Amino acid sequence: MFPLLCVIVSFTLALLCVFAGSKPGFIEDAHILTLNTSRIGHFSKNISVQSDGSTGSSLLDGIKHNITSGINSIIGGAENIAGNIANDIAKDLGIHDFYTAHVMDFCEGFYKGNITRGVSMNVTSCSKPKGMYSFDPTAILQKELKKGVSLKDIKWPDAIQDGLRALSTAARAMFVMYMIGIATVGLMILTSLAGLSGSRLLSIVNFLLGNLAFLSLGIASAIATAIAIKSSNVINKYGADIGIAAYKGGKYLAMTWAATALAFIAALAWVVEFCLGRKRRGMTGGLSKQEAAGY
Repeated sequence: MFPLLCVIVSFTLALLCVFAGSKPGFIEDAHILTLNTSRIGHFSKNISVQSDGSTGSSLLDGIKHNITSGINSIIGGAENIAGNIANDIAKDLGIHDFYTAHVMDFCEGFYKGNITRGVSMNVTSCSKPKGMYSFDPTAILQKELKKGVSLKDIKWPDAIQDGLRALSTAARAMFVMYMIGIATVGLMILTSLAGLSGSRLLSIVNFLLGNLAFLSLGIASAIATAIAIKSSNVINKYGADIGIAAYKGGKYLAMTWAATALAFIAALAWVVEFCLGRKRRGMTGGLSKQEAAGY
């Protein structure tokens, strides 16, 4: 029964890792990476984007006004840093405060709250899930920026796009390994149920399936971890000058590695079941009718 429980939990966690963030409200906090754009423009002195209005006023003037208003509100004792500074700049540019990358899609939204009560993530929408998905913040931001504003205007570093493009193949490989792992663990649930009869042959089959599940989920988890670390390092290195940052998804990484570990434990548990079955056979002087029929 113990190995069966391990397999069921592993299967559930692996599925959640793949489908997390498929729609707002569905564990969208289990993401591989978070791109924080709420403070974009705070550290760049050269953003000069013209608005689309006929007055010819600069969007930079509006951004500067928002920053000044935010600072003045802080000096005056206001607490809402996220609302007065972070959100306004992102909205002026037409983008969201954050973008979270998942296995099959991305979600976006705005931060809410203040420094004393805490800031939370309010997801407003998620893209349509698809297999072999690769997170591309450059294309996402370019699509959402206001008319007349380009990535070049906000000094978006080309190095970010180059660094993340190199990870697109890894993202596709990760998806394939997840599919293999989930299919194997799903099959293992069925063979584990049959293995409760005490068949030593099924113990061997479950051990082999457990090893395959552990290997495939382990590779998928390793790739996901590498993507999270590499992506966040690239974005933080080249995006600091324009005020963007990235963070690894701790909850997602914990879930995927837990699924991997449970598949490994299940495989070991079936080895124990095989040995115990052999020991029981030695104690009884041979196979029982039930064991003989199962073997």
